[in-house]
Amino acid sequence: MLLKQFFQHKRLATLLVCILLFENAKSQYHFFTKSEVNVASIQTEMLLSPRQFEIATSNTPILNPNDISLLSYKNMEALLPASGKLRGNANSSNIYIKALFSNTSDTTVEVFFYPGYYFKSIFLFRQPTKVGSNVQSLAERKPDFKFEDSYKGIVLQPKESSYYYIQLQPVRIQVNTFRPELINPAFLSAHAARVREDNNQISILTYIIVGILGMMIIFSFANFIVTGKKEFLFYCLYTLFNASILFGKTYLYLSTSDFNYFFEEYMDFALLLGGIVFYVYFLKYFLSINKQTNKLLNLVLNCIEILSIIFAFAYTFTYFLTDDIAGLSIMEMVMKYVILGIGLFFIGLGFREKSKLINYIIWGNICVIVFGFISLTIIISPVQQSSIFSHALFHYEMGLVGELAFFLLGLTYKSRTELINKIKTEDAVNHENDKKNFEKQLAIIQARQEERNRISADMHDELGGGMTAIRLMSELAKQRTYRENMPEIEKISASANDLLSKMNAIIWSMSPVNDTLSNLIAYIKSYASDFFENTNIQCEVIAPEQIPAIEMTGIKRRNIFLAVKEALNNILNYTDANTVTIAVHINQNLTVIIKDNSTRMSYEEVSVNDNRFVHIKKRMETIQGELYIQNLNGTAVILEIALQK
Repeated sequence: MLLKQFFQHKRLATLLVCILLFENAKSQYHFFTKSEVNVASIQTEMLLSPRQFEIATSNTPILNPNDISLLSYKNMEALLPASGKLRGNANSSNIYIKALFSNTSDTTVEVFFYPGYYFKSIFLFRQPTKVGSNVQSLAERKPDFKFEDSYKGIVLQPKESSYYYIQLQPVRIQVNTFRPELINPAFLSAHAARVREDNNQISILTYIIVGILGMMIIFSFANFIVTGKKEFLFYCLYTLFNASILFGKTYLYLSTSDFNYFFEEYMDFALLLGGIVFYVYFLKYFLSINKQTNKLLNLVLNCIEILSIIFAFAYTFTYFLTDDIAGLSIMEMVMKYVILGIGLFFIGLGFREKSKLINYIIWGNICVIVFGFISLTIIISPVQQSSIFSHALFHYEMGLVGELAFFLLGLTYKSRTELINKIKTEDAVNHENDKKNFEKQLAIIQARQEERNRISADMHDELGGGMTAIRLMSELAKQRTYRENMPEIEKISASANDLLSKMNAIIWSMSPVNDTLSNLIAYIKSYASDFFENTNIQCEVIAPEQIPAIEMTGIKRRNIFLAVKEALNNILNYTDANTVTIAVHINQNLTVIIKDNSTRMSYEEVSVNDNRFVHIKKRMETIQGELYIQNLNGTAVILEIALQK
């Protein structure tokens, strides 16, 4: 009885031991229910379906290869979306793939594994299907071409069947795509070209836009050098940062370099924030926004600037000092939506300003915000990129092009407005300067005229009185000594009369009251009548009844009068004329013809170079006039000068 119980307990104990061993084996060797992948059948490439592998994640790298097999492997749908886009902390976790690869052929077969993009590192491990086999780390095998780090070689011996574990470390960005493939070595180059040809159209467009932005950088910097205006420097830096983002995104597309990983993880967002800060400064200077001109717009721009700087520091701290990819992603999205909201508020305020220049900038901002929102929507969408219009980068570029176009329109408008204002200011300054110069010249002329009036008054009062006294005394002396012939007294009387006449002529020419054409003609009439009064010469002055009101300066009046006087002296002293006619003609010129009926002076004997006419010629040349001599049944002296009506 005891023996029977002993054997029963022994069978029970054995059963328990078997159950424990089974569970232990189950924990170590997870039942793999996925389809086996026959690498010998791969002619070009094979996309691994979720039915052919399982997936697991770990926040920390696993150092012991055997521990990789102990991870909790699940179907892909349990950890990743069907699109393969990694989200949240999946981008900061180590991803492990488990698949069963076999080689049914009689020869060694090599294939290359491609996980998708972007993954910093790819490590391969192999575990034979035999129970109790260890997990082995495989030596790295890379193809010999440009993007070799994206592909890792797997070699299977004839009739081999093994579990393969693949460890992937994604880049900490939100555009990683998990798309595992096995590629035949002969098809590697074609596969690499096909992967990148999807980006060819957007690449060509991006390089064109980068070229346009490059020209804008040169244009803005040249304007800054020439004008010294800071808005051009800030727009140059803003354009440079955006051009760097576009160029880096295109040139480094799918590159496996460490710099590309750093660019995708950190640098592109840092450039974006830096560009926003420089754009804020550009708006302040370009639109002249400050506390005095527009307090509210200035406050909004300051908020954008401060938030951009705060997010830049927070993002930098999180990136370099933590592994919180979800935090980086959330921070980036929050920053973009906050800037988007503040930008919309800024647009609303801008339209309230009713300024054409601000409206140009506002419409440029609308382009950036609308296309930026579309770009942001595409980034967070699980939909795969199937055309150029589904690229987030395309819409971001369209926003920049729209902003650039409206900036150029605004710059043209501002330049034209500034040019018009500058011309108006210069005209006003020139007008003011001309006015001041005119007033200065007028003051000088008035001062000179006052001095001339004073001199003429003094001459009239002092010299005139003295000369009149000399003349009277000489006449009295002549009367008292009429019986005696005293030529000296005659000379004194004649000299006094001549000097008095000259002095009166000087006083007449200096007085501004006489600066008219009619006064000149009247004075010539009066002088000619007096000049020939005690002679046997009959003098007639012919002038128009209506004389236009034309100004005649003292210099012109004096020289014309003295020329007429000289001509009358010549007639009196050198001719036998008994008739003199002075004819005055007025049209565009003033013409004075002094004609006598002498016979002693003929045309052949008289010319303008004759000594008797030298002084007349010089006086006419002084006032840009002309002298002509003609023989018209006597001698005619013609004086002509242009009139300024």
